[in-house]
Amino acid sequence: MSADDHASLGLRERKKRATRDALADMALRMAAARGIEHVTVEAVTDAVGVSVRTFFNYFPCLEDAITRPGHESAERTRRAVLNAPEHLTALEALSEALAQELAQVEEDHERWELQMAVLRTSPSLLPGFLAAQGADERALVAVLAERLGQDPETDLQPRLLAHVAIAAVRATVEVWVASGRTRTFQSLYREAFASLATGLKT
Repeated sequence: MSADDHASLGLRERKKRATRDALADMALRMAAARGIEHVTVEAVTDAVGVSVRTFFNYFPCLEDAITRPGHESAERTRRAVLNAPEHLTALEALSEALAQELAQVEEDHERWELQMAVLRTSPSLLPGFLAAQGADERALVAVLAERLGQDPETDLQPRLLAHVAIAAVRATVEVWVASGRTRTFQSLYREAFASLATGLKT
């Protein structure tokens, strides 16, 4: 593949991501303003200026656009953990992988806050949101087990590492929001994982 082909592929992927993000953002804003029961796929696509068919190229349903806008994150995290330098512990590899996924959180804080508000006012979305979180958690367990050469079902370490990492991210978000974002998200995130590392050496 030529350099031009690579550049063209990169441009197409950026355009696809921009379209997906625009659809997810519009669905979320409409749900926050009206309630999910008053939002339709047609209304979202009309506002973004794309077809209904385009919407379903990215999301299986309206609810997924709100609760799971970045479904490719799990695969990026998997590759990052498996490709991390061998001298890093599994926790360090996971910490770096998640840090990359959360690199834009300070710019995207409005989306996080809107999503939480929508989940509070539209509880019908909560099962889908929790299911997505559960799938992400299982994916973390699986990739940590693969890096450690362990069984994701019967070995403790991959599950323990995944659970504490998720707890660290959640705690970081909660403290960051509660404190009025007076510290950067990344500084709190690094502090949380440094605290974990003192007790988890694997």
